[in-house]
Amino acid sequence: MDRLINAVGELIINHSMLAQQIANLNVSDTRDVETELEGFKNLARDIQEGVMAIRAQPVKPLFQRMARIVREASAATGKTCKLVTEGENTEVDKTVIERLSDPLTHILRNAVDHGVEKPEDRAAAGKQTTGEIRLSASHRSGSVCIEIRDDGAGVNRPRVKQIAIEKGLIPENAELTDGEIDNLLFAPGFSTAKEISNLSGRGVGMDVVKNAVTGLGGRINISSAPGKGSTFTIILPLTLAVMDGMVVSVADQTMVVPITSIVETMRGSDDMINSLGADGTLLSIRGNFVPICDVAGALGLYRESDRQAGVYLLVETETGQRCALAVDDIHDQRQVVIKSLDGVCGEIPGVAAATILGDGKIAMILDPESIIAASPTAAAFDTERRLSNAS
Repeated sequence: MDRLINAVGELIINHSMLAQQIANLNVSDTRDVETELEGFKNLARDIQEGVMAIRAQPVKPLFQRMARIVREASAATGKTCKLVTEGENTEVDKTVIERLSDPLTHILRNAVDHGVEKPEDRAAAGKQTTGEIRLSASHRSGSVCIEIRDDGAGVNRPRVKQIAIEKGLIPENAELTDGEIDNLLFAPGFSTAKEISNLSGRGVGMDVVKNAVTGLGGRINISSAPGKGSTFTIILPLTLAVMDGMVVSVADQTMVVPITSIVETMRGSDDMINSLGADGTLLSIRGNFVPICDVAGALGLYRESDRQAGVYLLVETETGQRCALAVDDIHDQRQVVIKSLDGVCGEIPGVAAATILGDGKIAMILDPESIIAASPTAAAFDTERRLSNAS
């Protein structure tokens, strides 16, 4: 089946190459060829959809295995927890299901160990003594959404921040939003466990979960409310083989941005640009300001002119943070075959994978989430907005 998936991917690449070659021919009338080429494209898509349907499996068996994980963790901690599942018939690529087992196991154990309170503490807080962990799956905008929600105490943010300071992850006087504190849980080796147990405290933290999710081409987010619990949201592609992307130019290089991250595209004029601090810039969009992240600068690419071309992709992260990615040009939207960089090169900040375009060139598939996370302008904008709201 994997060989068939790869063959379909190569078929899509060959179609793109053939279309590119026909477009480059100095022929006045190529309508007949283009008609046949469109038929070729439709046939390739039909084969691809058929193969994907064969690979698609419901998450029910995976969810059923997770019930045992919760029972064992409950017994080990002396807590009483029940697992409630939803969307068990949601279908996902077989490989995604196989590689989801370890991340889900880790999150559920953490939910029991760190999230759900002891029965006596729950009773004192006016809760049922049995903690509830809800595991759900659903399709959302061409992706798969996995949620793990507990009704526990929520993230102990003062403790998380103190541990981060002790580990040197943040300066002592750092002003962080609740979301930024919560996301410190994904820092390498981070743990709030006071002692080593079979479930936690062994230096293997949530960073392992995040790496596994990003390795699947997905992203993970945490939200938490004190006394009410925490929710981990995992967004994954339906398949690991192909994706719809926007092809752009950045510093004379062709790159691809996942369509699922893009809200809209636009060309900005000088009167839409506003300064933020010494080096940051904001883009005014219908009266709202969003930070501008220069993709070339984020990737360390040299551009002959420092002046941006005024072409932007408005993207939104899973947490709702918006940012305008500055590129040099937008070419078109197309389906591309995802090629993993594992074993080819080390991790490249801001890059999720690669693909082969119709002209045979290799293009990087960008990771907007990590580009925004590393952007000083986006961070400065968030800080200024927090200070403004506080006043």
